[in-house]
Amino acid sequence: MKKLILFFAIVMVTTATFAQVKVRPGFRAGLNASKITHIENVNRKVGINASMFVNVHLSRFYELQPELTYSNQGWTRDRFSYIDPYNDVTYNVNNEDVSSHYIGIALTNKFFVHPKIGLHVLLGPGMEFNVSDNLPYDSLTPIDLTLFGGIGYEFPFGLGLEARYKQGLIDVRDGYYDDYYYNNGYYEGSYYNGKNKLNSVFQFSVYYKFAW
Repeated sequence: MKKLILFFAIVMVTTATFAQVKVRPGFRAGLNASKITHIENVNRKVGINASMFVNVHLSRFYELQPELTYSNQGWTRDRFSYIDPYNDVTYNVNNEDVSSHYIGIALTNKFFVHPKIGLHVLLGPGMEFNVSDNLPYDSLTPIDLTLFGGIGYEFPFGLGLEARYKQGLIDVRDGYYDDYYYNNGYYEGSYYNGKNKLNSVFQFSVYYKFAW
């Protein structure tokens, strides 16, 4: 009798748990404001972002959302001059407009402030692959690992707004000069110094979750 009661209790708890789980596909699209770090005269470049996702509602306060992502990133740079320490010659560099295209995967964790209010915070890791870029003097690394966080609001019918900040963790330079002059500040603020150049991206998006 005790085993039968325990069995029914387990069935009821399991049923109640899975009754709260809801799976909804959706898409997200918006704008990026991106740059790379530790370069002088660098400006944020406006691009687009998009993703397809599957939203898994696991509890009243938590959702897990795997995403397949696209992100157009890069940076712009004003005309500048620098002195070559080897020959004491001043070089003028024209304006730069670098664009890169990434596809990737992300695992978004959403935490809701209240089950009846759409306000939520989000965070998660990502992995992105550089499929093309127009960098004129070098190449970018083929892969980037990222961490992101943000805030959003979701309306009851599935439409939502989000603002995210995404930080790259890998130096974007596939190869660069690595010697005494570059690593000891002679080219301070340039693309070719010892400081890591990391992707830095603000993302502003609209998303929609379909009902199943």
